[in-house]
Amino acid sequence: MDHRLFDAARSGDMTTLQLLLQEDPLLLERFSMSSLENPLHVSAFSGQVVFTEEILRRKQDLALEPNQQGFTPLHIASASGTIEVVRALLRVGPNHVLCRLKDKDGSIPLHCAVQRGRIEVVKELVSSFPESLKEVNASFETPLHVAVKNNQVEATKLLLEEIKKRDMSPEILNMENREGNTILHLATLGKQLQASFFFFFTLIYIPL
Repeated sequence: MDHRLFDAARSGDMTTLQLLLQEDPLLLERFSMSSLENPLHVSAFSGQVVFTEEILRRKQDLALEPNQQGFTPLHIASASGTIEVVRALLRVGPNHVLCRLKDKDGSIPLHCAVQRGRIEVVKELVSSFPESLKEVNASFETPLHVAVKNNQVEATKLLLEEIKKRDMSPEILNMENREGNTILHLATLGKQLQASFFFFFTLIYIPL
């Protein structure tokens, strides 16, 4: 594929994008037949909102395509933390479709956002598809498992609040990962002291 398209996606160069599409109107179509990285992966990583929106306008099914690592553009945007790109991607079709797509490790975009502590993205993803709170990766870890394991204190707090608000507490708090650890086990066994402290504080003072 033309490297100029990927350079344009990285920099948000709309002029080059328009020129390339004039030269080859079917340029974006060919990415649908490939398992390689497409321009949306690159613009999502680089936080190029306008470029992302234009690609989606012309070929929105590219949002469903994984790259070699199994990451969709929403996985990448969720990890990178550019909330405007996340919102642009979520406007493509039913939210539950994009929010439930898994990478090669079985992680959904919410796992990626939680691991990096992207709080605004976590809020957006949960609001778009609350059932994602119960999704597990290949290690049977929910997003809350991932938050505690990575000592993401604010993400842990937010997820607990969302779980409580949506009456999912008993189910999610009792879910076990591949090693048989619930959130409570993970909080006590690990070295994630801040997240563990908040977790116990919540259990004691905020009935779940």
